[in-house]
Amino acid sequence: MKSVFSRRECMTIPLSLCRIASNPRRGEARRRVGTPLAELPMMQKLVRRLVVVLLLGAIAPGAYAETVSRIRLMLHPYAGAPGELPAAANARLQTLAGLPLTLAGKTRTGGLEFTLAQPLDIDVATALVQRLRNDRSVLWAETVSADLIANSKLLAANPSAGPGKKLMVRLAAAASPNWAVLLPRWSSLIGASVTVDHQIGDVWVLKLAAAVPDATLAAMASQLETDVSVQYADPVRRVTAQRVPNDPRFGTQWALTDPVGGINAPVAWDLQIGSAAQVVAVIDTGITQHPELAGRVLPGYDFISDPDEANDGDGRDSDPSDPGDNTGDNACGDGAPGESSSWHGTFVSGLIAANTNNGDGIAGVNWNARILPVRVLGRCGGTFDDVAAGILWAAGAPVTGAPLNPNPARVINMSLGGQLSCPQAVQDSINVALAQGIVVTIAAGNDAIDVSMFAPANCSGVIAVGASTRQGDRASYANYGRRVDISAPGGDGNQTDWILSLSNDGQSGPASPIYAIGIGTSFAAPHVAGAASLMLARNANLTPGQVLGIISATARSFRAGTSCGNGPACGAGLLDAGFAVQGTIPSSQTAPPGTVPVIEYYRADKDHYFMTADAPEIAFVDTQLSPTFQRTGEVFFAWVDPALAPANAVPVCRFYSPLPLIDSHFYTALDSECQFVFAHWPGTWILENRAAFYVLLPDAGGNCQAGTLPVYRFFDNRNDANHRHTIDLTVRRAMINRLWVPEGSGPNAVAFCSPV
Repeated sequence: MKSVFSRRECMTIPLSLCRIASNPRRGEARRRVGTPLAELPMMQKLVRRLVVVLLLGAIAPGAYAETVSRIRLMLHPYAGAPGELPAAANARLQTLAGLPLTLAGKTRTGGLEFTLAQPLDIDVATALVQRLRNDRSVLWAETVSADLIANSKLLAANPSAGPGKKLMVRLAAAASPNWAVLLPRWSSLIGASVTVDHQIGDVWVLKLAAAVPDATLAAMASQLETDVSVQYADPVRRVTAQRVPNDPRFGTQWALTDPVGGINAPVAWDLQIGSAAQVVAVIDTGITQHPELAGRVLPGYDFISDPDEANDGDGRDSDPSDPGDNTGDNACGDGAPGESSSWHGTFVSGLIAANTNNGDGIAGVNWNARILPVRVLGRCGGTFDDVAAGILWAAGAPVTGAPLNPNPARVINMSLGGQLSCPQAVQDSINVALAQGIVVTIAAGNDAIDVSMFAPANCSGVIAVGASTRQGDRASYANYGRRVDISAPGGDGNQTDWILSLSNDGQSGPASPIYAIGIGTSFAAPHVAGAASLMLARNANLTPGQVLGIISATARSFRAGTSCGNGPACGAGLLDAGFAVQGTIPSSQTAPPGTVPVIEYYRADKDHYFMTADAPEIAFVDTQLSPTFQRTGEVFFAWVDPALAPANAVPVCRFYSPLPLIDSHFYTALDSECQFVFAHWPGTWILENRAAFYVLLPDAGGNCQAGTLPVYRFFDNRNDANHRHTIDLTVRRAMINRLWVPEGSGPNAVAFCSPV
C-alpha cells in the first residue's frame, strides 16, 4: 500500500489513523514480490503517485491510439487439449474472428498466440476478443500488447523482492515422477540441493535448503525450464492483501447507491437479490464470526502451509477462521513496522454477502449467496503456491492432503497480489476454474502502476478490478492500464468517502464483531464479485467470458475531464450492477428456436432433485408447491414438439415411484433403459410420460454434436434412488465430490445432449 497522507494532512487527522494509513506493508507485496519503491521515503512515494495521476489526467484520448497485431487465447478443454489446435476448433475460431488468424506460438500453460492478418484498431480488436470470449469453445481471450510483453520481461526477477527458497514446477509428462533421477539432476542443474515439499494438482513445489535472493531463485527457475522433463518452473513469491486499513467507523454505503460513484445496486435488486445456490469463494485471510454473516458461511479450508505465517499453531487444516495477522516491528522485513490484525477476509465477505434487509447493520451486494472462506493470507501475507492450491480447492478440484470441496464456487474473489508476472502454476489453476464456468475477480492492486506488472490481476481470463472514488474517478493509489477490465468503488480521500463493511475489534486475536471503513482495490473487487453472482443467479448458464462481456457493455462511462475519462486506463467504465443484471437475460428466456427450458427444482427435506419442461406443471410447482420445491436456477433446453426437433432427436421417458421410501422421479433418453424399467419394475416405477421432452444422444464416447451441450446424470446411490441432471460443470464437480455416481456414455458420463 502507498501512503495516502502527507505530513501536512497528518496534522489534521487522528495520529493513529495517519500511522496506519502510512504503513507500507499491508497494501503492497513488500518482501513478497519486491515492490521497487518499498524502501523509498514517504515523500518520494507521494511525488511518484502525483506524477502518475497528473500524467493520466494530461494524456488526451488520441495519445492512447494503438493497433493490435496479436491475440492470445485458451481453448476450453473440451475443444482442444492445452497447446493444441484441432482443425475443427481452428475453423470455428476463424469464423468467429471474421478474419484470418495465423498460429504463431503457444505459452507454457497451453495458451495459443495468433498473428492477425492485419493490425487492428484497439477498439476493433477488443470487439473481436469479446466475440471469442462469448463462445463456449474459448476459455479466455485477450489482446497482446507491447506493454504486456515488456513488463513480463521486467518482472522476471524483481530486485526488491525478498529472498525465497521454493519453486513451483510442472512436469512435461503426466507420469509419476522418478524423483531418484530428477532431483539429483535438477540439483546439479541449478547448483543447489532441492527436495519435494508438496504437490498442488499437477504442480510440484520444490524446496531449497536455504533461502536465496529473488534474482537467484528466478535464475534457477529459468534454468530448470531448459530440462526436457520440465513444462514450466516459477519462483514461489509472496502476496499480500490489497487494501488500506483504518480505525473502526460506522458510515453510509455510498458504494451501493451513489448516483455518480455507486454501483446502482437497488436497480439490480429489483430484478434479482441472489440465490443460495451461488457460492462465492473469498480467497483471503479467512473469516471471523459476525452477526451479519450468520447462516451465510460454508465450511472452508486453511491452505497456509507455513505454521509461523498461519498464526494458528499449525499448517494447512480444515479451519478457515482468521486468528489474526498482527505482527511486531521488523517481523515482515527490516524497517517494517508492526500492525494490528486486519480481518481482511471478513471485510471482503461483508461487501459480497452481509445479511441484507434484516433491519440491522449493512447490506451485501448479494442477499442470499453463500461465502466459501479459503485462507491463504496470514502474518506478512502469503505465498503463491498456497494461492494456487486455494484456487483449485475452491473450484472443487482435488488438492493433495485436503478433503474434496462439496461446495465448489461459481465466483472466486481474490483481493490480493504483488508485483510480478502471472505465475504459471496460478494460471493453470485459474484455467481449471474457468473451464468449470467460474468467474474470477481480482483486485488490480494499490501500487499506482500499470496492472500488467501485478499478479494475479495480470493473469489471463480473470476480471481485473480497479478502484474508483465517490466522484467517479480513479482512486489515487489504484493500479491502471489496459489490463484493467472494470472499475468499482474502492474509496479515497475523506473518510466519508471510504468503504464500509464488517470487521473485528481484536488487535491480535478475534474479539467482538464491529463495522469498519477502509480503502483499496481489495474492496473494489468484491463489488464486482457480488454483481457477477447476481447475474449468475439470473442466468446460471453464463460463461465467465459472457459475464465479463455484459459487465463491460453495461458499465457507466467516466466523466469527461477525469483521468479515467481521458483514456482506457481504468477499464470499460464504472461498474453498474443494475444495468448488468438488467442486461442478463434469464436462463428460461434464452431457449433456442423451437425448444423450451427444462427447469430444475430441489426438495431439501429429502435431498431430491426434480425437473420438468411442462409449462402448466412449472406454474403449478412455482405457485402451489413452492414451500417444498425451490428452483435451483439450473436450466437446460429441450424440444417438446417432435415436429420442431431434429430428425435424430429421441424422447425422454419419465417415471415416478409412489413408494414412501423412494417418492422420486426417474428420467432416461435410452429406449432400452425405458423398456427395461417399464418391464421389470411395475408398481415400483410408474411410467408418467413416454416423451416428457426430446433431446439428442451422444456418441459412444459421450461426445455431443455441434450446437449442443452434454447433460450429465448423477445417481445418489441411496435407496430413495434420486437422480440429478445438469449442464453446469461446477454442479457436475459438486455432485462428484458429494459422491453421487455419474451415469452415462463415455469417460465423462453424458446422459444426453441439450441444444444451446
